[in-house]
Amino acid sequence: MDIVVTGRHLTVSDRFRAHIEEKLEKITQLEPRTRRVEVLVSHEPNRRQAEVCDKVEITCYAKGPVVRAEACVEDKYAALDLAIDKLMERRRRQKDRRQVHRGRRTPD
Repeated sequence: MDIVVTGRHLTVSDRFRAHIEEKLEKITQLEPRTRRVEVLVSHEPNRRQAEVCDKVEITCYAKGPVVRAEACVEDKYAALDLAIDKLMERRRRQKDRRQVHRGRRTPD
């Protein structure tokens, strides 16, 4: 699985990159065929929007539909946690839709 981290209007530190990679290892539990994960970390320089100044967008490419999640919070670590929670919930729902919920679990 390739993890691409991009920063807009800020530089992403090595510590934050390692934190991202550590958190994103959970994705392969729900979807082992994940090919690429793109993480975009951006900063809003507008002082009027200080509460939502850091934004994290996660896009996950695998076989099937592309799953995307984003979160805007004051701290980029908190935004990452919220975005990963959203992404994991969407992956969980997607995996549940693929399962057969009738009979002896045999597809038609």
